[in-house]
Amino acid sequence: RPSCPIDLAKKLGIHEQKVYYHLKKLLKAGVIQQVSQEQRHGTLARFYQLTHPAFLLLFGKPEPARRKIARALELRPFISQRKLDCLLIVGSPDPHGPFRARASDACCAIDLALWLGLHSEEALLPNYRLDTQVKPSELKENLILIGGPMVNLITQKVMRKSPVRIELKNGIRIRSDLSGKSYSDEECGVLLTLKNPWNPKKQVLVLAGIRFSGTRGSVLALIQNPDHACAGNRFDPKQAIHVIRGLDLDGDGIIDSAEFLE
Repeated sequence: RPSCPIDLAKKLGIHEQKVYYHLKKLLKAGVIQQVSQEQRHGTLARFYQLTHPAFLLLFGKPEPARRKIARALELRPFISQRKLDCLLIVGSPDPHGPFRARASDACCAIDLALWLGLHSEEALLPNYRLDTQVKPSELKENLILIGGPMVNLITQKVMRKSPVRIELKNGIRIRSDLSGKSYSDEECGVLLTLKNPWNPKKQVLVLAGIRFSGTRGSVLALIQNPDHACAGNRFDPKQAIHVIRGLDLDGDGIIDSAEFLE
């Protein structure tokens, strides 16, 4: 509550001049402000109070946040103005589709969701669907697809016309029309930014691998190197389409990094 120097000196048991000295410093710093005054025994007593209910004291200059944040352009339109504006679609864990496959990519989606959360302040929940539960109207939004065409039916549909795609005929492999190369290692995957085939005003981000290890590698490629992931392919700089290979750098049998093959 408001108080004057004389009253403060009595409460603290110190000399009044010392109180005046510190109040002058606090007043100059903007910590306190004069709120009233009154006559006391022929002198003018000024009353002061805090300008804010709480203060934070920093020792030294604050360091900038060390998030590995991609340039604003990279995360658009999936994140716009710090708001998540997309639907994540993962493969169903139940047998489904022509291959009766079970998806096991949910853990990759968790890593991706945590990373997206670093860059967004708002999201509508729930923000994911299984590929077997997606409504036609939801396909017209910005989409992030996780999992290859064997386990994610939406990935299968989107990939058909992509210049880099996972083909399922005559064995599973990645075919790149941009480089003319094909890749068949299980650790290989794709990272594609494409126009939404159901709504050209929206986009689709595909994170998919030949097997689970390739899908995990695709997710890590985006998280660890978003600038490269969202830049153009070296064979066609106008298209943010890439082939990656997942890597196990610490030798524990788990993919923990990724390299860009194109």
